[in-house]
Amino acid sequence: MSIKKYIVFFLWMMLMSSSIFYACKKDTFNEIPPKTTPYTLPSIRNFRPMPVEADNPMTVEGVALGKKLFFDPILSRDSSLACAGCHIQANSFSDSRIKSIGIDGLPGKRQSMALINLAWQKNRFFWDGRAEGLKAQALFPIQDTLEMHFTLSEAEQRLQQHPEYVTMFWNAFGTKKIKAALIGRALEQFEKTLISFNSKFDKFIREELDLSPSEYRGMEIFKTEKGDCFHCHSTTASEVFISPDRTFANNGLDAVTSVYDFADFGLGEFTKNINDYGRFKIPTLRNLAFSAPYMHDGRFATLDEVIDFYNTGPKSSPTLEPIMIEEASKRMELFGYHGLNLTSQEKEDLKAFLLTLSDSTFVQ
Repeated sequence: MSIKKYIVFFLWMMLMSSSIFYACKKDTFNEIPPKTTPYTLPSIRNFRPMPVEADNPMTVEGVALGKKLFFDPILSRDSSLACAGCHIQANSFSDSRIKSIGIDGLPGKRQSMALINLAWQKNRFFWDGRAEGLKAQALFPIQDTLEMHFTLSEAEQRLQQHPEYVTMFWNAFGTKKIKAALIGRALEQFEKTLISFNSKFDKFIREELDLSPSEYRGMEIFKTEKGDCFHCHSTTASEVFISPDRTFANNGLDAVTSVYDFADFGLGEFTKNINDYGRFKIPTLRNLAFSAPYMHDGRFATLDEVIDFYNTGPKSSPTLEPIMIEEASKRMELFGYHGLNLTSQEKEDLKAFLLTLSDSTFVQ
């Protein structure tokens, strides 16, 4: 074959290769995303309808991806810590340690909150409310130097190198380009499936069984000024037992004379409003049997300690919840004490009722 024919043959081969490459690229570009399957939530007679996120509808594929990410340590810098490492199912997706330990062996700043019925909670998350929505909340621990100590861009790159994840993102969101926003959306979808609705209290409300005399007396204490629990933990919002009109509160854990004396500024650290110093997100009361220790700093190891604290009465501080001041003042004026002053039997009854909010099927 002459040199001229070689050149023509070479150019023809180059043209064919380019055409094939372009055709493949074009096919990939025009690849039709697979159809997703809507995720079917359980029908719960005693719950309000789950609030819907229009920009992140729940799908079987999205939930599966979120679940895999939640239990996979791949999102931490050294691939040693998953979300589930600090939110343990047996502890109602909380942590039995006062403070969880991050990948560098350092304790976190606060106790890990239980992840229960999150879709029904108001839109600010973490004890200090710094995350607006579950999608945003899910990305904070990845970047926190006390927790997973990674960057979102590095997390994106690491997941991009795993064909299984590329396929799962394609199936869930119709893109093979993994972005942090999609990681947040997947985790949000999975976290919304963490629904607890089979406690003894739920079954009582659904008229499937009755409470014991002690539990019933405890419910009456809970729902009245006798216990004053209902102001912050309403039974009308039983999905979470957090009053709809009160999301953050200073419940009088510490006596301080100045807002700047709080060891932890809580919501105020995020808002920079001194009226928010010492205020924290009101936690759900569901599954208390599994989620000890209690409070933002895990200071109470047992439910008895929590009840004793409220029975003694809140400690004074500039941002103490007004309703607690009002109720304590009433008791002082009428009875000469500002705490609840419950008897031993009444404390046992209240504890018995609180334990009816626990759902053993949720932690198994």
